[in-house]
Amino acid sequence: MKIKNIGGEFGLIGRIKSKINLYSNDVVAGIGDDAAVLRYDNKNYLLFTTDMLVENVHFSLKYYSPQQIGMKAIEQNSSDIAAMGGIPKFAIVSLALPNDIDVEFVDKLYNGINKKSKKYKISIVGGNITRSKEIAVSIAMLGFVEKKYLALRSGAKINDLVFCSGDVGKSAVGLELLKNSKNGHSIKNHLEPECRLDLAGKLVKAGINSMIDVSDGVASEVRHICEESGVGAVIYADKIPMSKNTIIDAKKLHKNPLDFALYGGEDFELIFTANKNRLNKLKKHKVTVIGRIVGKKYGIKLIKNNKKYNLKIGFDHFKRLRV
Repeated sequence: MKIKNIGGEFGLIGRIKSKINLYSNDVVAGIGDDAAVLRYDNKNYLLFTTDMLVENVHFSLKYYSPQQIGMKAIEQNSSDIAAMGGIPKFAIVSLALPNDIDVEFVDKLYNGINKKSKKYKISIVGGNITRSKEIAVSIAMLGFVEKKYLALRSGAKINDLVFCSGDVGKSAVGLELLKNSKNGHSIKNHLEPECRLDLAGKLVKAGINSMIDVSDGVASEVRHICEESGVGAVIYADKIPMSKNTIIDAKKLHKNPLDFALYGGEDFELIFTANKNRLNKLKKHKVTVIGRIVGKKYGIKLIKNNKKYNLKIGFDHFKRLRV
C-alpha cells in the first residue's frame, strides 16, 4: 500500500500515532499538535518541536540564498513554539550535505541561523552533520510556556469564533511567481517569512481556546483544530485576509488568490479560536474573524458566493511538492 492510499501525509501521521506508546507520565500532549508538551516545573511546561527543510522539496537553490535557508529554518520552528503560546529557548541543528559543497555555503547558512537566533534569543547548543546527495536542514527546538497560557489545537469549543492573524496566501503566491519567472512583492514573503511569536504571546493572554500556525494553508489548519477538538467549522471565503500585493501577484499568474490562502501555506500566521466575549480584546491585535466553530456533525464547510462547500485539505507532502 502506498502512502497516498492511506490519506497522504496526515494519514501517515495518524498511522504512526496509533503505533506509538508513551512510557512517561510527564507527556501532557504528544503527536497531534505543533509541539510536544512536557511537564517541567510548577509554573511552566517544556515545549519540544522539530522541522526540516529539504532541497528540491522545501527550497530550491535557484531561488534561495544559503542565508535565507538558515533564516527560514529558525522561523518555521519558532512558529511551532509560538502556536503553543510559548517562547523558544534552545535548538540543535542537523545538516545533510553533499560531499562537494563549498564551506562558504555552510558559513552563509549559519549566518541566517544566527541572525534569527539572535532575534529570538535562541541558543544553538549542538547538532549533527552527515553526507547526502541533497541538502537538508533539520532543527529540533525546545521552549517554555506558562501553564496558564498553553494553547493546544484541541481546545476549540462550539460557538467559538475562528480568527486569522495578518494576511495569508502571500508565501504560496511568491513561490508561484518564482517558478514562473515573474516579479512581485510576494516573493520576499516566500523567501523570508516571519513567524508571529510576539503576537502569539498577546493572544494567549487575551484568552483564546485553541491555536495553530499556518504552515500548510488555512484549510489544513482549520481541519487540524476541528479534528483535535472534535468539532466542525464554517469558514467564510470573503473574510479570509489577503493583502493587496497578494491579490495583484495572483492576478499576474491568472489564478485565484483565495486558493493560495486556503491551500498554500508557509505564511506562519496564526489560526485560533476564542469565545465571542473575547472579540473586543482580540480586535486590538489586528486579527480577522473568518468563521465559527459548530458541532462535528455539520462538518467543515466553506461559504463562498452564498454557496456551501466541503473545505478541502491544504498542502500535503505526499500529494504535491512546494518547489
